[in-house]
Amino acid sequence: MRALTRVVTLAVLAGTLGCSLDGEPVAESFAARTHYPVRSKPVAARTATPAAPDRLKVMAWNIKFGAARADFWFDMWGDLVHLPRERVLQNLDDIIRLLDETRPDVLMVEELEVNSRRSAYVDMAAYILAHSHFNHVGYVPTWQVRYIPSEGLGRVDMGNAIFSVYPITSIEGIKLSERTDQDYLHEKFDLHRQVGRAVLDVGGRPVTVMVVHTEAYDTDGTKSRQLVEIQNLALAETTPFVLGGDFNAIPPGALRFDKFPDEHPSAIGTDFEQPPYRLEDMQVFFDRWVPWLPLTAFGPGLAEQRRLYTHSVLGRHQIGTDGQPAFWNRTLDYLFASGGSWQDADVLQEPGRLGITSDPMLLSDHAPVTGTWLLP
Repeated sequence: MRALTRVVTLAVLAGTLGCSLDGEPVAESFAARTHYPVRSKPVAARTATPAAPDRLKVMAWNIKFGAARADFWFDMWGDLVHLPRERVLQNLDDIIRLLDETRPDVLMVEELEVNSRRSAYVDMAAYILAHSHFNHVGYVPTWQVRYIPSEGLGRVDMGNAIFSVYPITSIEGIKLSERTDQDYLHEKFDLHRQVGRAVLDVGGRPVTVMVVHTEAYDTDGTKSRQLVEIQNLALAETTPFVLGGDFNAIPPGALRFDKFPDEHPSAIGTDFEQPPYRLEDMQVFFDRWVPWLPLTAFGPGLAEQRRLYTHSVLGRHQIGTDGQPAFWNRTLDYLFASGGSWQDADVLQEPGRLGITSDPMLLSDHAPVTGTWLLP
């Protein structure tokens, strides 16, 4: 026990100094802009694409690191830390089945892992690329730590990814503001948010794709600052673009904005207590760009808004703190385009939406958002 305690203590001290015992960084931070490699299928295995496309079917989906509805320690509803490889692969196969049903041209993924102990070191970018219709993928890390002592979590390599049937000519990570409400040690081992920005060659035409995932538990306004930074990135774009992902912010006019039934009482007062949402955070996105669904689609009543919810910590077969079976309970995920228009836009909450037979509520704690973007 003393030896184990000493190893953990040394790991923590090494993290504080920014290096491990072998001299390599324990926790990675990121430059303002960092370019990353693109992975592609062999030419003979690629899906054919139209010569002159005028539309893109787009999806954004937070896949909860391939954990489906596993109850982890940080959700407070369970005590899982790691998943076995066979379970991770089954969960990914179920995700790929939904992708086969919907066949998006572009997929923006959040919480994808490529070398994390909790997901059995499965390279999810490579696995989805190999087993789906996509031809190319670019991965942008947001959390790279060689060893996290807390709960024995171990190595984490998690981030955002952009999958595409069209060539990805470049992909980069653009660093967002850091939290200021954490001590040095927590900040060192925590996420460092980046926007993933890729340029696609869509029939000889450059199109930009940006995937986002902002802070969830900050108490210092970091998320709001990050959303402004994302707006500024969108304003600076000179090519047609689509922007999507997990914004961790609810839409203007949302009737429910606190006391969600999927927040376990034991989360209150911890690092995983849900801070209040600001209804104004997403207004600018709806005002300046073309949302996959207009604000009017959310409707004035709870029943209409419920049809577009995208997140719930609890799954379909669990009971919330309100004593009711769990269902999606807030909207956090969006798609926006620089121009043009949308068709067949929806939130894939359950079987039957856009004809799917998969049950998205069994696949992740976020529902996929999707639509066909008619290019400007």
